[in-house]
Amino acid sequence: MQIIDNDTIFENTLAAVKYGFTHFDGVETDIQMSKSGTIWLFHNDELLCLDTLNPMCIPNSTDDEILEHNKHLPSWRRLCTLEQVISYQSKQVDIKYISLDVKGYFKNTCIKGRNISNEYMLDIAHKIILLAKKYNTENYTLVETDYREVLNTIKDESTNIECYLLGYSNFTDKMNYAIKKGYDGLSFNMNDSSLTAKNIEQLHNNNLKIQIWTVNVSSKKPIALKLGADFIQSDVVF
Repeated sequence: MQIIDNDTIFENTLAAVKYGFTHFDGVETDIQMSKSGTIWLFHNDELLCLDTLNPMCIPNSTDDEILEHNKHLPSWRRLCTLEQVISYQSKQVDIKYISLDVKGYFKNTCIKGRNISNEYMLDIAHKIILLAKKYNTENYTLVETDYREVLNTIKDESTNIECYLLGYSNFTDKMNYAIKKGYDGLSFNMNDSSLTAKNIEQLHNNNLKIQIWTVNVSSKKPIALKLGADFIQSDVVF
């Protein structure tokens, strides 16, 4: 899975998704939910600061405020909603995968205490399910996050959406938890020392899959493939 990031195609935009669907097996994108209950594609804590005294964040902004913010951005950087993306995905003859990285940790200027509420997480999980069902894309939707309440909610709904526990370290612990909870696999940092071929083989022996991310230089791609990656995520094209 790859996303282009240059002066004309920027990450987490509809243009990037269209490019990824055209050239690769799918895309990975980051998602957050607004105060209006709409899921938007965005990675960072704060939006591009037009007002440095009152920085905007997706979770504490309404849809109208986000749309107004969009007017001040170049067209290739404007935010789009997850529904726009899934609607486009559903219309493709050769439908591609989308992996949704659910964000929930923000600056204090955005969310007091930094971690978003459980209510938010449960709500975003249900909205992902509803969108995938609405556009019949459940079989092509993956959700990756270290917020386990999101994955547990999706699994409890008995959907075909695949759930991946996000990990930065301690591969074996994450794998055992994923097995216990009936997740579909792990999403893991390429640079972590616990991401080994032996550990991935054990993961596969338990019928779980692995997404490997930060494969951002060409020399890492054959390494990720040799490790046994089921999905490779990259921010660049090579």
